[in-house]
Amino acid sequence: MKKLYKSLLFSALALGLAACDFETENYQQIPSGSEYQTVQDVQNGMHGAYYALGSYRFLGNYAVAYGDFCAGISDGSSSSGHFYYQSNWIIDETTGETADIWQYGFQVIDRCTRTIAGAQKVLADESLHLTAADEAEVNLYVAQCYAMKALANYYLVNLFAYPYSAGTDNLGLPLVKDEPIEAFETIDRSTVGETYTQITDDIAAAEAALDAALAGGASDPGAFYMGAMGIEALKARVYMSMGLYDQAETAAKNAIRLKGTGDGTGSDNTPNKDTYLSMWTSLAVTDEDLFTIAKNESDNLSANALNTLYGSYLCTLSNYTLGLYDDADYRLELVSRPSIGKYQGLSTSAATSNIPIFRKSEMSLIIAEVEARIGTISEAQKYLYYTAKRNEAITGADQLPDNTADLLAFISDERVREFAGEGHRFYDARRMGDQVELAISAQPFDIAKFVFPIPADEINAGFCTQQNEGWSDALPQ
Repeated sequence: MKKLYKSLLFSALALGLAACDFETENYQQIPSGSEYQTVQDVQNGMHGAYYALGSYRFLGNYAVAYGDFCAGISDGSSSSGHFYYQSNWIIDETTGETADIWQYGFQVIDRCTRTIAGAQKVLADESLHLTAADEAEVNLYVAQCYAMKALANYYLVNLFAYPYSAGTDNLGLPLVKDEPIEAFETIDRSTVGETYTQITDDIAAAEAALDAALAGGASDPGAFYMGAMGIEALKARVYMSMGLYDQAETAAKNAIRLKGTGDGTGSDNTPNKDTYLSMWTSLAVTDEDLFTIAKNESDNLSANALNTLYGSYLCTLSNYTLGLYDDADYRLELVSRPSIGKYQGLSTSAATSNIPIFRKSEMSLIIAEVEARIGTISEAQKYLYYTAKRNEAITGADQLPDNTADLLAFISDERVREFAGEGHRFYDARRMGDQVELAISAQPFDIAKFVFPIPADEINAGFCTQQNEGWSDALPQ
């Protein structure tokens, strides 16, 4: 696999020999044979994985932006050209952003796999005379790597494979299990079912490693890392995609409990209105964050930031999206044109904002959806009201729909209102079976029947040749 091979090559080449189409990054410059000899090496490997995860080519921009621009939530700009092709569905096997998502997603997976293997080597090396505290720290890094690996696979399988609900025998991802894929190795794609098994296995391994770390005296890393809250939130999202609703609800409630800022029901007033509206302009952990990608001014995001996409590059939320808000909904202050307030940045750096991946509000809406699906209407209303009351015209949970069908429809729209600009809609619509409105199409678009093509560079290199045949047949008409 050419693109995957390039990411794997970083760990095998000596200083200065990295592939030419990547920037030089310090943590990649480890001579072959000398990597992972100390606890610090394991930590450095984990940081390298986080770097790829938060790159603008993956969750730092593109994989998030695709969630909105390819689902009718956001409109690209014809004048700047940015994400115009995505929102107008002018895409093919050579689309650069799609290729970057594929490449950097697998960089995350590869770096996590190598770091986990390196950590086991360090733990087994008696000559290092590791203390109990050292072992706990290594387990903490391993837990985060397993969690990041599962998270990257989840995004990739939802872009480059059909939804779980469409059939577990459909083609999934090339799987990187306990050992990294070596250069020039030909590899077949797994099934969707096998990919989700890998994801859930990695989540379980993350939990086990985190338990060992905490038992050994390490501290949970908090919302800027894939710690306990992030792992539970990931479980909730993954299990919802698999239709395992009981497990999803349990994980969502655990994530809310671990956050410790309220119970996620309508009586929970954390964050309050003022805090909610102001939290987007801070780089501190908010009352909502379960896992967020932290940014700072020294990252020099500039043209690669989501802020810039919705700012000087003139991308906007769509008329469809804005039409879902009531005038009394204070979230309108964050989504009104010309820019989006969720990405307005700092007074000293307009391009700098954290990027929330999992929020407490998502967990409440997951619980509400599960309760709606099983017909426990009052319980669904209770959790739905946590976000719905941000429309100040809704003053009680009893004003929310009182039957399953209407509740699920309301929750679908509520997820748009709550997460507009945060990249949820493409993934939500595939899971929920929603057909979405696109300005370019007279017919509703059934996202669940669409899958992005494997990038041409990957296929043409000859190491992964299984394309999503007929993918273009399901493009919007």
